[in-house]
Amino acid sequence: MRWAKASGWSVVIGLLAGLAFVSVCSAEQPRLPPLRVAVYDVPPYGYVEPDGSIAGVSVDLWRRVAERLERTFELTPVSDMDAVLGGLEQNRFDVAIGAITITPERDARVDFSYPAHRSGVAVAVRKATGPLSAVMAYGAAVSDLGIMFLGILLLLISAGFGMWLVERSSRSADHGESAITTLRDGLYWAVVTMTTVGYGDKTPKTNSGRIMATLWMFGSLILVSLLSTSLVSRLTAERVEGNTAGSTIDLEGRHLAAVGQSSGAEYLEGLRLPYTRYKNLPEALDAVADNRADAVVNSVGALTYGVAKRYSGRLEMPRGLLAPAYMAFALPRGSALKGSIDQALIRITSGPEWIAIEQSFFGR
Repeated sequence: MRWAKASGWSVVIGLLAGLAFVSVCSAEQPRLPPLRVAVYDVPPYGYVEPDGSIAGVSVDLWRRVAERLERTFELTPVSDMDAVLGGLEQNRFDVAIGAITITPERDARVDFSYPAHRSGVAVAVRKATGPLSAVMAYGAAVSDLGIMFLGILLLLISAGFGMWLVERSSRSADHGESAITTLRDGLYWAVVTMTTVGYGDKTPKTNSGRIMATLWMFGSLILVSLLSTSLVSRLTAERVEGNTAGSTIDLEGRHLAAVGQSSGAEYLEGLRLPYTRYKNLPEALDAVADNRADAVVNSVGALTYGVAKRYSGRLEMPRGLLAPAYMAFALPRGSALKGSIDQALIRITSGPEWIAIEQSFFGR
């Protein structure tokens, strides 16, 4: 009986000791506070839904990272890049996610994680459609071939002048109205012969004139063929360049638009190209669509999403990049989170599941 009572007290004492140990361990390892996460508000990387929730490809990626870190977090949408960087510098945020491209200017202010998204700087322009665009393209091609046109014009004048000199001797003879009796007749004959192989209303009457006419007919065929081929080649090259050569598009002399403090703005500033600064990407795209700007320069992912979402019938993006780049999570200088975040990003982004999820945001 006494042994049973002693045994019961031993169990109670053991339970109390266990509870005390758990309490001490809990006291030694307090629960970590939620991470303060800034979300740069640029779709499709991060944006606020109509119901107030925050979504985006970067937000989805961060949720997976936080799950691996076993950390809770609080998301705060921020629409201005300087506010994002300033918040990290002042330790008001523990990490920033979204369309944050790694650039030298930003790297001087904050630290970056392992790249989260492949990106780059691209350009969007108005679609060239309708008869007016065709006329403008033809005019540009003609302008590029100006030297060839000048050469043909000089040959035409020479042929007309030469024919007039040769046919002057036949003026006294009665050859009727078809004779080439003036310089004006000679130039007219040269033009119609080159373009239509002659109407027959003005014809040479001398043997020398007929020999010259024969040579000019064959020469005209060659000149017209050469001109036609050059025009078609130039128009074809211009269309191919417009559709595929985003990396070589000429930005100089154009009225450019970019979002303030964006990677596109930093790219243009690096080239010392003037541009109009806009508060956000939709405003910059509106400016191009409304003919207030010629092109907008921005990160390729956000630009692709913005054009496809609202401007697919009015704007287009030449293929290729003006400059390749990467996006990453931004962190305060010397953040203790960097190592664990890098490891999580490497594991997540290298898997086929995440690649498929990321592509779904861009409709690919």
